[in-house]
Amino acid sequence: MSQLTESRVTSLGRIALQLGLTLLVAAAGCRSTPTAPPTSASPNAQRLYQWPEKLEDFRFRWYADPNFELTTGWAVPLRAYLESRIVVEYTDDAKAGYPGFERATPSPVQPGSTELLETPYAQREIRMPRGPSTFDDPGQRIVGNEELDVLQTEPIPDGFRAFVCDATFDTYKQAGGASQYVPVKSYPGFQPTDVENMKVWRIEFSSRDSRLAPGAPASPDTPQSGPLPAPQTDVFGPWFVTGALGVGGWSDSDHPDLIQGSPEQQGQFREAQDAETAMRQRCLDRYPLDAAQRAARAQTTLVKPPTVNPATPGWPD
Repeated sequence: MSQLTESRVTSLGRIALQLGLTLLVAAAGCRSTPTAPPTSASPNAQRLYQWPEKLEDFRFRWYADPNFELTTGWAVPLRAYLESRIVVEYTDDAKAGYPGFERATPSPVQPGSTELLETPYAQREIRMPRGPSTFDDPGQRIVGNEELDVLQTEPIPDGFRAFVCDATFDTYKQAGGASQYVPVKSYPGFQPTDVENMKVWRIEFSSRDSRLAPGAPASPDTPQSGPLPAPQTDVFGPWFVTGALGVGGWSDSDHPDLIQGSPEQQGQFREAQDAETAMRQRCLDRYPLDAAQRAARAQTTLVKPPTVNPATPGWPD
């Protein structure tokens, strides 16, 4: 073998040896420092809530008799639920409810299913309204205040029931690209009346419902009031919403054994409608505007933004 050939072989051998040692060291290094598995968020991790941009100039204002505290106890899940339900409707977004809203409410029943036909009306729209939305304009804004007055609460087995006056006389909508503000319950060719502008909710809660997932956060241990329009974290505690609808829609829940269309069923339906009418009048009697002022609000289109008062009692920051 020539000296040149021998030199090339020797050099190639050295290079191969060096490459082999380098690969062994690299492999050993990889085995000694394994990559940590990715971490996943805790199922109960709390997310901070972001108030929807569409509702930037909209706030809820709550009222109640002096003997009912709005910042503790039953009032906290009641406020969180009804505000969430209204926010979902106005944003046309099922995910827009407050933290905990989805776990504290049943999943919607599929449209057209047999289960839907067997589900009482008060359980069909707990999380969001059914049917076509009137708030699906992507450029639309909701402006003003919605006033919620706790008319009555009472204990029921495993939970409580609340009746709430929902007044929208100071709530307006502004279409995308428009300069005017129209009453929120109006639409072309229709002006709302007291029936539309003063809904009376009946809402029921249970603390022992089997659908409530384990590991729910405890109820807040501090009063829930402050400068924010919504709670930042889950305040529902152990409560699960088992029914929510206007008072007039509860007859089939209260009398499930009656045959649909029977004289007895029709009679109970009329009684529920009459009960809502009577409760609405109680709500109107508590409201600061008289009939003429309410009618004027319902028919007036504004050319300037309405006054927006702060949330009451609001939520902690």
